[in-house]
Amino acid sequence: MDFQLAGLASGFDWKTMVDQLMAIERIPQQRMRSDQGTNTSKINALETLETKLGSLNTNVEGFDSSSLYNAKSISLSDDTLGIKGTASTSASVGSHSVTISNLASATKRTGTADVGGSMGTTGTVITNLRLETDISEGTFSINGQDVAVSSGDTLQDVFDAISVATSGVVTASYDGGTDKISLSSASGELELGGSGDDSNFLTAMKLDQFEVIGSGGTSTLTSTKALGVVDSSSSIADSGIGGGSPITGSGTIIINGVSIDFDADSDSMSALQSRINDSAANVTMSYDSTSDQYRMVNNETGAYQMSVSDSGNGMLAALGLDGSADVGDNLAFSLDGGATQYARSNSIDSDDHGITGLTITATETGTQTIGVARDSSELKEKIDKFISAYNDVQDFILEKTKIENKDDTVTLGDLAGNREISALDSNLRKLAFDRIDGMGGDIFRLEHLGIDFISGTSKLEVKDSSALDEALAGNLDDLETFFMNGESSFSGRMTSFVEGFTASDGILDYQKENLESQNTKIDAQIEEMERRLEFKKSALEAGFIAMETAQSNIQTQQSALSSLANDT
Repeated sequence: MDFQLAGLASGFDWKTMVDQLMAIERIPQQRMRSDQGTNTSKINALETLETKLGSLNTNVEGFDSSSLYNAKSISLSDDTLGIKGTASTSASVGSHSVTISNLASATKRTGTADVGGSMGTTGTVITNLRLETDISEGTFSINGQDVAVSSGDTLQDVFDAISVATSGVVTASYDGGTDKISLSSASGELELGGSGDDSNFLTAMKLDQFEVIGSGGTSTLTSTKALGVVDSSSSIADSGIGGGSPITGSGTIIINGVSIDFDADSDSMSALQSRINDSAANVTMSYDSTSDQYRMVNNETGAYQMSVSDSGNGMLAALGLDGSADVGDNLAFSLDGGATQYARSNSIDSDDHGITGLTITATETGTQTIGVARDSSELKEKIDKFISAYNDVQDFILEKTKIENKDDTVTLGDLAGNREISALDSNLRKLAFDRIDGMGGDIFRLEHLGIDFISGTSKLEVKDSSALDEALAGNLDDLETFFMNGESSFSGRMTSFVEGFTASDGILDYQKENLESQNTKIDAQIEEMERRLEFKKSALEAGFIAMETAQSNIQTQQSALSSLANDT
């Protein structure tokens, strides 16, 4: 008989009673877990405070940069003129008149137009034609009749389709010499294109929309320009360059003294172009598919030559880039009414004009007056961010250390009673308010910048904006000393104090480690208590099982005796 089933013999639900007794025994664990929850909330609050103090420290450290107090701003007499200036921290306050009489330009070489030769022949499949724009499948209309184009058609197939669609009235032809297509209408009527067209054949063939409605005579339309272009992705030998005498074999071209090798039978024009542009020749080679023409431009402006030397297979000659270069110009300028000076670039600095810290950039000619003044806008922004970060810390300390009594219920903040955190409020206030020793000017407290505490709080605000503006306008040197004059400065003092809390071995880490250690000990206590309770539970269950067994035995004996009595 299974006496694990409570009350099987006795009728007494002892198992429920054991569970209830164990629940009572576990009540102290609830208090322990509550303590753990409180500790975890404190840890979270300390971590958040550490983050906020870190933000405050970052903002304070932001004051420790000399560029804040020596930044310069630029003013222009004509904001629309393409003559601008920038000033570094080393620039002197003042104004300068600059006249640009000539802009610098880059030396360039312009190749031959239509260098790609003819687009192909009438027997060439249209997808293989060397065109500026690939032909798309679909239909186009001539004289209101649809002409179908498929990717496998040759150019002659399309010509034949035009003739069939117009019953022979319109015929098409291709002149390989001029690299142009002509359309002729025997009736004088020639209307190209329609709203339903979805093939770009007419556009790709440079046959502008054309409409002649009449009778008799012949109407003819020819491509507006040569059609063939360079096939940049095929090998140079198959690209169309050189026309009937394609470039073949390996070669070396020299640009600005730099050798660039190529193999016309395997390298594409695209690959050669990239090789040139990536080389130390310091030029940019480009291709204009509209004019079917290559250009090379020096990457630097100024009157520099661009020397080239052709290879044995005449690569540069085939491109038309072996002739005379169009040599660039130098920048011509004068400063403050002085003599004309020259520079290679349209951006000039002290090496060119002699004014320390001032850079002038021109995109057009003219005269511009450039003013240089001290700029405190970034410093003011830093001050505003510091105040915001400082107040964020103080708000958080107030929230987490407060003790509220409402309707006889006391509510404690997560850090209430934490003396070091409570003292942080007053210590930060003292640091922000105290005098900075060793200051000889008029600024040695935040209040001299118009910054003071909000009445009844530990939070800061700009109470006198005019005092701040005045300090930013006329006392940047004093502000630099105030904020960043070593450990005794405002920044040094505040940073040192805050790092005492946020450092890896600082106050906040120490407190967090203590709380985490307490939680670890509570875990061990709960585990030990649970072990003892499980032992006690097992003992109780064993006792009740023994009771059930004895009860069952008694019942069996009573039943046997009753049977004997009945038999007699």
